[in-house]
Amino acid sequence: MPTTDTAPQHALRGLKVVECATVIAAPLCGRLLADFGADVIHVEPPGKGDPLRKFGFTKDGINPWWKHYARNKRFVTLNIPKPAGRDVLIRMLADADIFIENFRPGRLEEWGIHYEDLAKVNPRLIMVRVSGFGQTGPYSSQPGFGTLMEAMSGFADMTGFPDGPPVLPTFALADSFAGFYAATAAMFAVYNRDVIGTGLGQVVDVSILESVFSMLGPNALVHQMTGEVPARTGNRNTTSAPRNVYRTRDDRWIAIAASTQSTAERLFTTMGQPELIEDPRFADNTLRVANADELDPLVGAWIAEQTLDDVSALLYANEVPAGPINNIADLKVDPHAIAREMVVAAPDGDGEPLEMEGIFPKLSRTPGAVRHAGKDIGSDNAEVFAALGLSADEIAALEQDDII
Repeated sequence: MPTTDTAPQHALRGLKVVECATVIAAPLCGRLLADFGADVIHVEPPGKGDPLRKFGFTKDGINPWWKHYARNKRFVTLNIPKPAGRDVLIRMLADADIFIENFRPGRLEEWGIHYEDLAKVNPRLIMVRVSGFGQTGPYSSQPGFGTLMEAMSGFADMTGFPDGPPVLPTFALADSFAGFYAATAAMFAVYNRDVIGTGLGQVVDVSILESVFSMLGPNALVHQMTGEVPARTGNRNTTSAPRNVYRTRDDRWIAIAASTQSTAERLFTTMGQPELIEDPRFADNTLRVANADELDPLVGAWIAEQTLDDVSALLYANEVPAGPINNIADLKVDPHAIAREMVVAAPDGDGEPLEMEGIFPKLSRTPGAVRHAGKDIGSDNAEVFAALGLSADEIAALEQDDII
């Protein structure tokens, strides 16, 4: 697995980001920027640190969530609710490009940290605020974790089988969407400041709720036109058929998405049942969706006669969109995943390199790189605070007062 940083020049080299955020959504925004060369300084409270450090499980001193989501950043401790900590933060922000935070709306202001005051010190500062419900609205002051947003956005109500309960994802789906939106919006603001040339920063308000809601498709318009809400359809959908997962003879699973007329016709021909093309139940996509209860058993019976390798080869040869249901063990040996460096080995100090998601998206001239996994709490205190002009004695005094 590749471990070296081969980028001739990272796309975001020279961009300074200060991140006062915890867990996944907002820190993922920072990590995406760090992957492409931004200098992201992750600020944690002294002693306890970011709760992500204790997320899930820790083995041999390694927490996989922390190592993965916190990679490529620098790490300092700072007690920002205290006036002395706030003063140090403002010094850090004086020449920063982006300030990322995910405190409950109003909390920073309670500590005397207002964007209007920060903008007087640094008019170019872009403040990215990530919260469950956004900075405004009747729910804005409520705690908002991704699970709640997956429920409240409509996602869970759409997910699962018709005769079963709503289903929540088993990974940080909502937080990830919010992190991607936050990083994208931050760069919108950088473009406005630096390329359009306004020279001014602004506040970016990202809610996790809206991040998920925006990904669910034209549900509002469908409801306006039909009066219907999306139904749970299991692994089918209401826009094309056949679309499902099917069990193979060797007890594996394969997904098929015959989303266009031509792909459906190629599937029927590959199945050795070209007559299905003329069957009045399956002649076009609208009919296939309406008659999925009759179509799925025909496709499933054909696939059940073959092994995953055999049916995959046959479908690929005939350009039928299909793919095996992989797990991470499958992906780590998949030739395409290997070629695309979907999993890389991140340097981790003196320890063994740690496997994690590779860099994505891929830029041809200024690619990103995984330079190191998430580091120990406060590991960059001396370097970062000295760069602010604090002397060794001042740093020691702040440490003594539990400010850093």
